[in-house]
Amino acid sequence: MDRAHDRNQIRQLHLLRDERDRELLTAAQSRAGNAVLRVSQLLAAICLLRGEPVWTALLSLTFVNAAARCFHQFRCDRERAYLLLGLAAGAVALGLCSVFLIKGEAALTMGRLVAFGVLYYMLRALAGLLFVGVLLAMFWIAHRVGHLDGEQWEAYFQSVSTVGLLLRGGCILLLALGMVTALSWPLFSLLGFPTPGRLALIFFVAAGGHLVRAFSDQREELISKLLRLKS
Repeated sequence: MDRAHDRNQIRQLHLLRDERDRELLTAAQSRAGNAVLRVSQLLAAICLLRGEPVWTALLSLTFVNAAARCFHQFRCDRERAYLLLGLAAGAVALGLCSVFLIKGEAALTMGRLVAFGVLYYMLRALAGLLFVGVLLAMFWIAHRVGHLDGEQWEAYFQSVSTVGLLLRGGCILLLALGMVTALSWPLFSLLGFPTPGRLALIFFVAAGGHLVRAFSDQREELISKLLRLKS
């Protein structure tokens, strides 16, 4: 593929950010955070009026937001007042979540949530390892069956656009994540978790969201490496 066309395609899709893109991203993240905060407060008020205990968990998001802002301010200014305010807001958020967990069903105990958190990180790491394994297996199969050598591999990478390579990698990663999600369902059931199917779905959505954020944060470095590989 022509390099100029390849780079134009990358620029048109805004895969490489300029200063304006970064400013828009920062503004969008700020507005999204404010929108989530306002909606959580509204839902907390509705749940409180209905007598539903979930209002404490929703209200805790307000204090999580405040704690995050204070800690960021402390990191920038090193003023102790922001640290104390952040710790206070974090303590309130933790207290509200604890009230919700204590009053909730047995399925939402702190021990189960901690166990699910540990399994989540382990399964996410397994998905990363499986992605590497599947990718290497595909290279090995192509070498053994297609008898591709160094020049043929170079010609293949040159024939596929950078966006195409990213899409192929994304499909392989999605396959690996789907395989781990399928494994997580019987694993949650075996360990005695309630509603293992829902937990598997939560894992898939959360891990997928993490991968999307990781790609968004590191895409410029990844694209630069792919461009160097094709140069």
